[in-house]
Amino acid sequence: MNETEISAATVRNWQRLGTAPESRLTSRANKKRSLKRIIPSEYLRHRETENILQGFLLIADKYHVSAENAVYSLCVNFLRQKGIFHLPHVKRVMAEYQNFSYIDELRELVIPENEFDFIGAAYQSMLCEGKKNTIGSYYTPEKIAADMTQGAFLSESKPFLDPCCGSGAFLLAAKADDPRLLYGSDIDPIAVMIAKTNLLCRYPHIEFIPNIFCGDYLSEDIFHDIRFGFIAANPPWGAASVHKDSHGEIASGESFSRFFEKAFSQLADDGKIRFLFPESILNVRTHKGIRDFILNNCRLEQITRYDGSFSGVVTGFADIRAEKSIPHDSLIYVRGGEKREVHTAAFRETRNLNFMPLSPMDIRIIHKVKKAGRYDLSSSVWGLGIVTGDNKGKLLSEHLPGTEPVFTGREIFPYRLSSPAHFIRYDRASFQQAARDEIYRASEKLVYRFISDRLIFAYDDSGRLFLNSANILIPKIPDMSVKTVMAFLDSPLYSFLYRRLFGEIKILRGNLSELPFPCISPELDKELTALADNAVKNGCGYEDINRIIYDIFGLDDEEIRYIENNEPHSF
Repeated sequence: MNETEISAATVRNWQRLGTAPESRLTSRANKKRSLKRIIPSEYLRHRETENILQGFLLIADKYHVSAENAVYSLCVNFLRQKGIFHLPHVKRVMAEYQNFSYIDELRELVIPENEFDFIGAAYQSMLCEGKKNTIGSYYTPEKIAADMTQGAFLSESKPFLDPCCGSGAFLLAAKADDPRLLYGSDIDPIAVMIAKTNLLCRYPHIEFIPNIFCGDYLSEDIFHDIRFGFIAANPPWGAASVHKDSHGEIASGESFSRFFEKAFSQLADDGKIRFLFPESILNVRTHKGIRDFILNNCRLEQITRYDGSFSGVVTGFADIRAEKSIPHDSLIYVRGGEKREVHTAAFRETRNLNFMPLSPMDIRIIHKVKKAGRYDLSSSVWGLGIVTGDNKGKLLSEHLPGTEPVFTGREIFPYRLSSPAHFIRYDRASFQQAARDEIYRASEKLVYRFISDRLIFAYDDSGRLFLNSANILIPKIPDMSVKTVMAFLDSPLYSFLYRRLFGEIKILRGNLSELPFPCISPELDKELTALADNAVKNGCGYEDINRIIYDIFGLDDEEIRYIENNEPHSF
C-alpha cells in the first residue's frame, strides 16, 4: 500500500505516535526466541487498520511496553474517546486495573471506532505465535460471530453466555438491548479488561458493570445456578485440558470438549448452544467422544464448515449449533454457501461417528457394500515410511555404490511405482524413524500415498524402501491375494467409500481398517489377481477390475455413474 492509499486518520495516528510509514515493522526490538507475531487480518474490517496496528507495535517495541500496560492504555484511550471515562460505573470497572500503568507515548493513539474490536486485534498482534498456539487463543472474526449469534433472543430468565469470551466478540455481536443480559468469562485478565471496555463503549448511555469474570471456567463455579438461554463460544484450540477428572462424559484431552460439556450443563431447557471448533471435530478419531455426546444429548440443528482459517492456523474450522431438547433425525449441513439436509443416522455409519454429510445415494451405496462385507484390514501388518531426520544430507540424486532406491508418495501410482528420484544408504541407526526390516523387505507388500484425495496403492515384491510420505500395508484378508486386495483398494468404489465415510486427505490406518471386504471364491480371487498383475506390469485393464468389483457388491448403473462422477482423476 503506498502513501496515497492510506487514510488521513492513519497518517494522523502515525504523526501523533512519531512513526514514519517507511519504517513500520522493519525491525522489532522484541524477538525473544525468534517467535513471530501476526496481525490477525481476518479480524479487521478495514485494511488500513493494519497500518495503525503496525504503528502501535513499533511504539510498544521501542519503549519495551508490556502487553498489559499497552492494552490498558488503549482501553483508557477508548473510554476517553467515548466520553465515559469519568463516569462512576466506568471508574469502578477500571479501578480493578489500578496496578497497570498508563503509557504516555500511546496517549495520542486514536482508536478507530469503525472497527469491530480494535483493542482485541492489538492484543492479538502483541502475542507471539508460540504463546497463541500454546493457549489456543484465536479471536473470532466479526462476520462469524454475527452469524453464530443470529437469533439470540434474550430475557432476564434466559441470558447470554460466552464462557471463553476473549475480548468479547460474541458479546458484541449479540446486540442485546440490555447489556446486563450478557455474561462472559475468560482465564486471561487482559482479555477480560478488553471485553469490559468494549461493552462499556458499546452501551455508553447505560449505567452497568459488565458481567464478565476472570477465572478458569472449567474448574470454578463462576456462574453458580444461572441457566442460559443462548451460549456461543470459540473455545481454546490445541490446548490440552488439564481437567481430566472422571465427572465428565467426554473422554478427550482437548479443552474444547470440556468447555462444550460444561456449557451444555448450564444451558436452559430448549436453550441454544453454538460452538466454533477446528474442523477436526467432525471426523478425527480423538474427538469421537464429543460427537457421541452431541448425538445423544442435543438436538443437532446445523453444522457449518468454513473454508478459511485464522492467521497463524492451518486448520479450517466449523461451527456446531444445537438445542437442549430431544435429538432430531435431521439437520442442515452448510459448506461453501450450499445447504443440505442430512439425516443424523448417517453419522453412525462409521465406528467413530464421523459428522460427514452423506446423501441418500451415498447411504444406499454404503449399505450395499457393508451388507456384502465379511472382513476388514484390522489384522493386517502396517508400517510407516522412513523418517531420515535429515533429507538434505541423506537423500542422494544419483545411484552411488552402497545406496539403493527410496520412493516417496509422489512415485506411487495405482498398481505400480514410477522411477525413483532419490537414493539412500540404508542405515537404520542413523534414521529418526523406521519400520522393522521385515516390513520393508517383505516378499509382497502394498504401499500407499499418505496424503491424497483418493486411495492410491501400488504393489512391491522387491523389498524396496519408502519415505514417510508413503505407508506400507501387508494385507491379511481370507481367500484374497495381496494383488486382489490392491484391486479393491485402487477401485473407484473404495476411494468413494473412504471420502464419504472419513472426509480425510490423510490416508489413515484406522480408517482403512474399517473398509469392508467381501468373501470371494478362489476362482474370483485368481481372476482379480491376474488382472491386477497385468495392471502392475502393463498399466492397463483397470476397467475390467472395476466392473468385477461393482458386480460383487451388486451396484446398478445409476450407482456406478454416481461413484465415477464423483471420482478425482488426478494423481
